[in-house]
Amino acid sequence: MLISLAVLAICEGIKAQPYWENFETSSEASLRGLHAISAKVCWASGSEGTVLRTRDGGKTWEDVSVPASQELQFRDIHAFGADTALVLSAGLPALIYYTSDGGKNWLRTYENNDAGIFFDAMDFWDQQRGIAFSDAPGNRLVLIETQDGGKSWQHLPESTLPKVATGQGGFAASGTCLRTLGPGKVIIWLGGPEATVLLSEDYGRTWYKTSAPLDHGEASKGIFSFAFRNEKEGFCTGGDYRADSLTGFNIARTTDGGRSWFVSGDETILGRYRSCIAYLNKDTLLTVSRNSGNYSLDAGESWNELEGGFYTISVAKDGAAWASGPAGSIALLHFP
Repeated sequence: MLISLAVLAICEGIKAQPYWENFETSSEASLRGLHAISAKVCWASGSEGTVLRTRDGGKTWEDVSVPASQELQFRDIHAFGADTALVLSAGLPALIYYTSDGGKNWLRTYENNDAGIFFDAMDFWDQQRGIAFSDAPGNRLVLIETQDGGKSWQHLPESTLPKVATGQGGFAASGTCLRTLGPGKVIIWLGGPEATVLLSEDYGRTWYKTSAPLDHGEASKGIFSFAFRNEKEGFCTGGDYRADSLTGFNIARTTDGGRSWFVSGDETILGRYRSCIAYLNKDTLLTVSRNSGNYSLDAGESWNELEGGFYTISVAKDGAAWASGPAGSIALLHFP
């Protein structure tokens, strides 16, 4: 009887481990843009102008790519439902496309050919108002906003744009180095010479600048992603994308809405480059990178290994956690 109970306990422990359900997408694209609507509906975007969509929980994936966009890298995507979405291209030309019919037709709603432009991410406060940012061609970031759901975009006045250090920029690695957090509040994360945090509470008109104690000092190092549990508590992660072995401190937390940060995490996660972090609920966190990931069940106090290499995570309103990565990989997380 005792042996049976012991075996049962071991089995229960094994069952408790989350795992990724991988799907066949028939794509070889590098998928860094991801937006989950539900456990059934998810959008992904990436290299070679690729845009994919599922409406049946990943069983089938439709190629709804923007026509004649094979030279573009759609590093971020934002979807409002099964039919409406926007994709953002990194590099030149900087383009944003909009669809309201599930990708049958795409409308170009923004274009920028200025030297030095490189858009990293976009996000929305609601169905209408959104923001996106580019690395600085000079000493100021470029920010654009929309108030009609992405159908048109306007540049924020240059006088309001935050100044950055030479060589500093965002990382278009997962579409999560910019996030909106509530009415008017937005945070941007940068790397390079400094691991900088830029915070605005008035839709990008004024900015508060601080830093996080993450690995930095080179172009490949800095803050790649962040996630908030509520208005005050959150985590950021990053490191050196060249290799885990080159990464120092890679995760930090805040308890004051992003104004100050301190190193957090046990030895399971420290020293590992991570490109994305997300909350599943108030206690469960996920991180991923191209090689592996981690999960926490106690709000980031301790971490466990999670097999599977991905670039980004997106958690739907119903709690479904999707991930995408290299060679057309897309998966859905399961907790048995």
